[in-house]
Amino acid sequence: MIEEQKGVVEAETLLESLGFDVLPIAPIDVANSINCDDFRLVMEYQDFQSDKILGKAEGNSKGALIYVNKNIPDVGRLNFTAAHEVGHVCMHVIPQQKLSFECGKQELSSSFDDPIEKQANGFASGLLIPKRLIKQHSDCDINWKNIHVISQLCGASLEATYRRLSFLEKTPSMLVIHKDGNFKRFVPSQNFGFYVARTPLSIEQKSLVVDVSQNQFPADFDTTDASDWVNTYSKSGSLNTIYTSTILLKDGFTYTILSYDDNCLAEDDDY
Repeated sequence: MIEEQKGVVEAETLLESLGFDVLPIAPIDVANSINCDDFRLVMEYQDFQSDKILGKAEGNSKGALIYVNKNIPDVGRLNFTAAHEVGHVCMHVIPQQKLSFECGKQELSSSFDDPIEKQANGFASGLLIPKRLIKQHSDCDINWKNIHVISQLCGASLEATYRRLSFLEKTPSMLVIHKDGNFKRFVPSQNFGFYVARTPLSIEQKSLVVDVSQNQFPADFDTTDASDWVNTYSKSGSLNTIYTSTILLKDGFTYTILSYDDNCLAEDDDY
């Protein structure tokens, strides 16, 4: 998280220095603003031969080139990839820390344990979803209504927006992703104190899903049995209930936000 925060600070400082004050922030506009006689920076969207490569950055003390795979189908992920590569240029190429990058899903994943890639991911988050600008449009509480509004304003994916808000708001939360009802992965906030159950969605869990192709993104949560979602015992205490909000997206993906507060915890004498 420390490395990601370094990237966030770098990006937000850059936006202020360049005078960007309106959403959305287009990474190519930022690259064009960095480009000058002293440091030439060019960003191009290309048709890569391999879909395993999402973005590249390479350069030296005089300039850099950024290539982004234009075949990335989701606009939010396309923007994040472009912003990630701008982060490599600003944080690594210009200071001559490292001069060449080839990034795929692994490098762009929040779970990839490489300080340099974590910095670039943090940079992308801060560039696309700057705190100073999103606070003008939302109270930033972690719920699907806010996440959807901010993702649309910023041209960011729902997942990237959740990650940003989960860092800003400090509420214990977790994003759990299923595909066709089967567990895929999870994205916890730093202070979420319980292990997620990596199980398929139950019939009861499916009954609470909101199809956002037919309904508005929900701002409210359901209160459910914590054992349906997590291992209820941890050093944080024992969890009786948990707040959940699940949406259905295209291609069979469901995204669930889990959250809890003191009201969800068991009394000491209950366990």
